[in-house]
Amino acid sequence: MKIIHLSDIHIGKSKNKDRFIEIVTWIIDNQKNHSSSVVVLTGDIVDDGSLGQYREAQIQIKRLTDQGFTVLPSPGNHDYGANGIVENWECVERYKKYISCDTDYPYSVSIEDCVFIMLDSMLQEMKDYELWGAQGELGKQQLSELDRMLNDIEQNSPEKKVILALHHHPFYYNYLLKLRDDDLFKKVIMDEDKGDSRINCLLFGHKHSEKRFSGDNSKEAKYNIDVIYASGSSTERNDDGKLVIPIIDLNSNSINRELID
Repeated sequence: MKIIHLSDIHIGKSKNKDRFIEIVTWIIDNQKNHSSSVVVLTGDIVDDGSLGQYREAQIQIKRLTDQGFTVLPSPGNHDYGANGIVENWECVERYKKYISCDTDYPYSVSIEDCVFIMLDSMLQEMKDYELWGAQGELGKQQLSELDRMLNDIEQNSPEKKVILALHHHPFYYNYLLKLRDDDLFKKVIMDEDKGDSRINCLLFGHKHSEKRFSGDNSKEAKYNIDVIYASGSSTERNDDGKLVIPIIDLNSNSINRELID
């Protein structure tokens, strides 16, 4: 299976709405070439919580679903509050209405030989209400449910690959931007008895810096996850003025970066 991973769209900032439209159009027009029918969105879909931004996001997501794509979103700090640092329950309700369709997190979706689990890395952050909304926290209740989901997959569908997605960067330790309970999260996704990972692919965004974490000498090698990938901001052009659309092949564990004008 191949999946497309987008993140940090920030509709409402600069020309990001138009760039997102370009990306969605490319995905639809080139499906025969990229061979993916799943689009994962790891948060910060809108920029400052204005109602019109959620509506614009809904329009583009509907364009994809109308063409048969499965779109799997997880929320970021900008989705839940103005400018990503002022948490607002009204913004949470807008996200639920226009983007997630009232889905509770975590949730899982089984597609072909894969199970996708989407997390809300703002869930506990909203409950605790910390000043710095750019931080994230999954919370013990959500982590407990994640553990239950992984146990269920191990017992009933051990042949399936598990793809886990969230907004906050679990390997980024800047205090003002970090995932607060990253250590607990990593314990849940690891089988400590076997010293092995319980998931096959981990996707996130938040830092606006594209990176694949791989190699035996990397700090993350000990987690033994086939693909660990941080998407940059999908609506920010690279040094060559291109937009990057990452296509992850879960069979070969490779990432093809399509570049569009």
